[in-house]
Amino acid sequence: MAGELAELLNRGGHRADHWMAWAGDGFGEHRRPLYGRFQRWFSRGHAYTKRFGFPELIPFELTTFLRRRRLLDYDLFHFHDLSSAISPWTLRAISWARPVVWTFHDCSPFTGGCLYPMGCERFTRRCGPCPQLGEWPLDTNRDFTGVMQGIKRNLARSCRVIAVTPSNWMADMALGSGLFPSRPMVVPNGVDTTLFSPMDKPALRDELGMPRERRVVLLSAGSILDERKGTRHALQALRQIAELRPFLLVTGHMDDQARDMMRGFDYHEAGYVSDKSRLARYYASADLFLFCSLADNQPLVVLETLATGTPTVGFATGGIPDVVKQNETGYLVPQGDEAALVQALRDTLTGDQLPQWAANGRRHVVENFSHERFLENHLSVYSRVVRGEFDIKGPLQDHHA
Repeated sequence: MAGELAELLNRGGHRADHWMAWAGDGFGEHRRPLYGRFQRWFSRGHAYTKRFGFPELIPFELTTFLRRRRLLDYDLFHFHDLSSAISPWTLRAISWARPVVWTFHDCSPFTGGCLYPMGCERFTRRCGPCPQLGEWPLDTNRDFTGVMQGIKRNLARSCRVIAVTPSNWMADMALGSGLFPSRPMVVPNGVDTTLFSPMDKPALRDELGMPRERRVVLLSAGSILDERKGTRHALQALRQIAELRPFLLVTGHMDDQARDMMRGFDYHEAGYVSDKSRLARYYASADLFLFCSLADNQPLVVLETLATGTPTVGFATGGIPDVVKQNETGYLVPQGDEAALVQALRDTLTGDQLPQWAANGRRHVVENFSHERFLENHLSVYSRVVRGEFDIKGPLQDHHA
């Protein structure tokens, strides 16, 4: 979201530089290397401290902004993902010179380092011992998660950083951690509703090699084997409605183990799709998006599929209920309730509500989660922050779309 926001700001006549620790498709005029010529050494430095249990402890990247008075080039700084790239101390140091906004895209800003607690509640007291040691982004077997959470607590209590979350769920989780004096602002994500829009489903299926006459159920994840995305739950539910003969469209990394999971289903394997226009065509070709995520903030895939006129059925996880309106733009069941999920799938695939859900979902995203609304919301926050319209004892009040 940081990259899209920077593009929208520049396109709207503002100046925004996107400082990145890594860029798969290279840097450019407004896409700048966070570590500069020290890329190799600073990356190694962060990896080294992480190995010893202190991820992002040393603010190597702060030197980028201290050189040549670069701090004063900007009216404010907006940070997004910090894991494996930026130290919390960098935010605190910059906040004494310029206003700082920090958007939480996962739970790491208030945990000892994990992205999602996955049922662990230690973050509400003091992290440790951590059940996710050794997993990314912790990448260590040394447990100093309590110490790292304490450093973030110190940052949160400094009251010079404005906390923002895309979903109400994440705002509540942050407040429940006890690190923040008040609830973060809620500023939802946004998607390109021109690119992600409804298309001719029969024609798309002819083009993509999928049957016209069957219900097409979309499964999507960066990796199909990612346990957090709940593909196992989705497939278990689909097996119980086998008599309805749903055809599966699968987008995401697949390997032999993932293909074994798909055994017995008719499906189209799209693989990992990085091209957004092609991705939009896949999304628009499906009748239904089945999403059984076990932990998510406000996943873009739900916004994008709704924008193409493909409703969601799945688990009421995290910030998903902010987007999927029950029985209006889709249907959500309690997380892990596979019996309810099977019934919801059966009712949806045999009923006549999909066209109305599709129209409602498209309208809901255009009105509340478009790029235009996304930019408007952020400009409103920036204006208030730069003008100093916040209480130094806590962040701005909630800003809902």
